[in-house]
Parts: sequence; C-alpha cells; structure tokens
Amino acid sequence: MDFLDEILSKSKKIEETTNFDSNNFKKFYLNKNKPVVLKGYGHDWAAKEKWTLDFLADLEVESPVSLEIGANNQKETNFVRENLKTYIESIIKNEYRDKKDIAYLTLFNIFDRFPHLKDDVDLSILTKFTKRNNIYAWIGPEGTITGLHYDSLNNLLAQVMGRKLVVLVAPKDNKNMYISDKFELGATSSEVDINNYDESKHPKFKEVKFFSVVLRPGDVLFIPKKWWHYVKSLDTSISISNFGAFLPDILFTQTFESFLYSLHCRGYYKKGNCTCHRVVDGKVLSKFN
Repeated sequence: MDFLDEILSKSKKIEETTNFDSNNFKKFYLNKNKPVVLKGYGHDWAAKEKWTLDFLADLEVESPVSLEIGANNQKETNFVRENLKTYIESIIKNEYRDKKDIAYLTLFNIFDRFPHLKDDVDLSILTKFTKRNNIYAWIGPEGTITGLHYDSLNNLLAQVMGRKLVVLVAPKDNKNMYISDKFELGATSSEVDINNYDESKHPKFKEVKFFSVVLRPGDVLFIPKKWWHYVKSLDTSISISNFGAFLPDILFTQTFESFLYSLHCRGYYKKGNCTCHRVVDGKVLSKFN
C-alpha cells in the first residue's frame, strides 16, 4: 500500500529559520547534526529567476546524461542515457504524465558541465566550513521519487524551481529502517518502499518518528549526514544538492567508499546488487559513464 499519506498525517514539522548567519548555522545545526529549513535562503539567487526548463534546454551538451527510471533505491536498478536537451524538451511537452516510472536526472554535475552557472547560487553557509564540496542538480517532472536512504556527508538541498516534499527520519531510528544490502556510492538505502509498503515484511517501520516539509523555490533544507530522507517532486522541479566533506570525511569516509567502489566495479563487492550498474544484452552498463 501507499504509506505516504499516513506518514504525513503523523509527521512533525522540521524547524525553520530565517537567520542565515553562518556561525549561527554552524553552532545550532551543523555541529548538532540537526536538520533545518533555511526559509528563503535562495530567494535572491540568480538561479531562481534564470534556471527555467527552456534555459537549461538551450545549454550546449555534447555528451548524454544518465536518467534514473523509477526509484532505484528500492526497485530494480534501471537507467537510460539521453541528451539533456531531448530530456528537458520531453518534460516541457508533458510526455511523462501517464507513465508509471518516470525518468529523473539525478546527481548531474551541473557546475562541471557549466562552470559559468556557479555564480547563480550561494551555498557558502555550509561551504565556508567544509574542505570539499560535490554539487549536483536534480531535474525532473512532477512525481519523481528518490526512495528512503541516508548520505554519508552533510547535504544542503536547495529548491530552485517547483515544490518538493521531503520526509526525514533521525539516525536513532536505524533499528526500524530495514537497511538494504544494495550498494550505493556515498549512501545507504532502506528496503522500505514508502509508496508500496508491505507491513508483513517491515512491521517496525510503523514505529518510526517522521519529520516532513514541502520545499518551495528559494528554500534550502540542511540534511545532516546519516539522516534518512525520502523526496518526491510535487511539480516539475529543479534542485541542487551540495554534499560537503570535512577533513575526516575525506580521509576516512570517502577514502573507504572509493575503495569499496573500486572493488565493486571489479566485481569483488556486491556484484550485480547496486544502483550504479545494470546489464543490457549481456553488457554491464554504468550510470556514471
């Protein structure tokens, strides 16, 4: 059954603030591993006005991008390669309205492809404290879903266009989250599919304490590392995520993850059980190539 409505009916509101002082953010949220909505933090960003679908479609991209089909965290891994302009034009034409599994551009290295767009956003409330930052764009039509998972790094999720629903679960509820064995670089997924919940398989999930928020353009959500989250686009949506790493994250967490990923790509670790590879006509394809 779809468990989302029940989750929302009993979820608590995530704290909001309009105090964008970086030291305040560090003291009360970053240091305490506490989520917060920076309400309107990106309201004056150039991206909020400039980044329309038409604007992105007109950017020159010679190589294709990877599109996830459905929520790969809990379902069978499925992705395709397509030109960015072609994909965005398909959203504009509303070609995904009646499709069950929607194509979703995730973890798109937008500033690697288009460095001139960096000036359109300001993520310094976090980046002034971090040593390394990986910034990605998420672009998709209404109904795209990222299933329950947590990231190994702190994340600023900024809403540029459209609305997104985010459900959070604290790390203290790990015992009720049914951690998946599926390999995902930089993240850990839950077996629980919120939109196809099976209580007989995951009964303890109903004991979880949920938090939720609907992000609107200009809102930024701080998701501390290892906080579970589920994300659903309520409209055609453009978002960016900044995954910020401190020195210990770089030396230990990311070094270990890179080692596991290297083993995985060579078939020595969780071969065939991941969100990054699929087999087509006997050939192994990678989402990242």
